[in-house]
Amino acid sequence: MAMHGNIPVIPTPFLQGKIEYAGFDRLIERTADYLEGYVVCGSTGEAPALTAQERKDIIRYVAGRTPKDKHIVVGLGHTCLEEAVEIGLTAAEHGVKAALVPSPYYFPNSLDMVIDYIGQVAERTGLDIVFYDNPVTTATRFTTQDLLTLAQAVPGITGIKMTDHSFSKIRELKRKSELVVYGGDDIICYRAFVAGVDGNMIIAPIIHPEAFRDCWRAFREGNRELSFHIYSEKLLPFISMFGPGDEIPTTKALFRHLGIFSSAETRSPLLASDNVRVEEVLLGYKQITKGLPV
Repeated sequence: MAMHGNIPVIPTPFLQGKIEYAGFDRLIERTADYLEGYVVCGSTGEAPALTAQERKDIIRYVAGRTPKDKHIVVGLGHTCLEEAVEIGLTAAEHGVKAALVPSPYYFPNSLDMVIDYIGQVAERTGLDIVFYDNPVTTATRFTTQDLLTLAQAVPGITGIKMTDHSFSKIRELKRKSELVVYGGDDIICYRAFVAGVDGNMIIAPIIHPEAFRDCWRAFREGNRELSFHIYSEKLLPFISMFGPGDEIPTTKALFRHLGIFSSAETRSPLLASDNVRVEEVLLGYKQITKGLPV
């Protein structure tokens, strides 16, 4: 079954350098009623700073506590094919159906290289693949035709997450294929709605889950005036303050403030937000929660 809707990327909570699993419980309890699922162990989850064993442990834990009617997508960004496959197989063993996979970072990727790598991940894990088109972190750019060629060469690819800010690519992918396309950047999420995405793999839906669901639902039902009103009044003040570039530490700082995570710790090489950035983020958050407990 194709995944649609809001499947946000979630941070990994740390406490004194270790994974704080109770943070996942509090996050799921707060948000699950409003979402279609979660992406775990993605870049927002600081996966490059996690060991393979930690990633597998997180998958087991979250899979065992997420409601069965929700999707779980495992991030398989890696530079080691064998470890990516190992993590993917663990996910499949615990009921996960899909993986979010970017081009291997660092390498000077060609399209043929990416076809080979993604193809092996898909074939060896049996997971549906959402290909992560992220030109900034992978230093690899794809045209619409490149993505169509990739999806044709790797039948396991069922979707594309678009962090590339080319809205024309979203429109072309929807016009020329049956691929599910997800918005991948909070800062331009509403323009991605308009361009035709089928869902969103970003952070904002776990910050204000009910408002984001209502905004998305109104848009999909054709009530764009209501949708944009909700976006402008309830989502944009926060989105404008919490990124871009440091979304992980700022989200963790907010979650600590809300009591969802016990700490705002990041893992090296990421650094925690300083007090100035925390205050900026809280300003944006509190602007749309006036009169509500925060």
